This record gives sequence, structure tokens and C-alpha cells, in this order.
Amino acid sequence: MGNKISIGCAFKDQDLDGSTITGSTIDSSAVGSTTAAAGAFTTLTASGAATLNGNVAIGNATTDLVGFHGATAVDQGTALTTQLTAITIADAAGTPDYALQALTTTSPYGLATAAEAITLLYVIQNLQVRMAEVEQRLEEKGLIAAN
Repeated sequence: MGNKISIGCAFKDQDLDGSTITGSTIDSSAVGSTTAAAGAFTTLTASGAATLNGNVAIGNATTDLVGFHGATAVDQGTALTTQLTAITIADAAGTPDYALQALTTTSPYGLATAAEAITLLYVIQNLQVRMAEVEQRLEEKGLIAAN
């Protein structure tokens, strides 16, 4: 008995049985640096880089608030609008023409060539695939609810 804690926390100036706590060390060993131990905190602040190893869950419930890069913390977003059936391009003949001309201005209105129309369909199809991939990754990370 008789040792004092002086680490600026709720335990300051408390007696311990045979241990010396100085700054962030106990008996000259940095806390958690040699043998990892469980801890429960209401607030955890790191002034430098923080390394989290193993399975890390940030927000365990859909109502937990999480924010990244200084953004206001929010709960899990709702599922995205259900995707429509992906476009199947029946007439895939020809070479895509990515230099689309001005739309025709006489009836019927539209693209100048079939190749331009097919190109537009390929671009839309590509956007559908890429958006589905983004949605899957957001769901996988728990940032939005799954459909």
C-alpha cells in the first residue's frame, strides 16, 4: 500500500497493492504493449495513428452512429432502390461509336445511327453492372441495408 496513481484519470491518487503507475505505464511496462488485454471504454481518443487488428466492428447495430473523415456520425442507411432488370442487348452487331452525333431533330427523334444507339445501350448496361457492384460493397461493409 502507499503507491499513488498519477495518470490524470478517475483513479488519480489511489492506493495500489505493490504496483507503480506512472503516465501510461504500470511497473515500467507500457499499458497493453506487451500482453494484450480486454478493455471497455466510453470514449477512446487517439492523437496519432490507431491500429486495430483482428475482427473490428464499428457500430454493432443498425442504429449505432458512425462517421468517417470528419463527417457527422449517422446510423446505417436504408437499402437502395431495387435495381431494374439489366439491359440485354439483342443487336450487338457493329463497333460501338462513342462519338455520338447530335440527336436528330425531325420525326422520329433519336440517334443518328444504329451504332450510336447500341453504344448508348452498352454504356447504360455498364453503369448497371458497376452500380450493382458498388451496392454490393456498401451492403457488405454494412454502410447500407441489404435489399
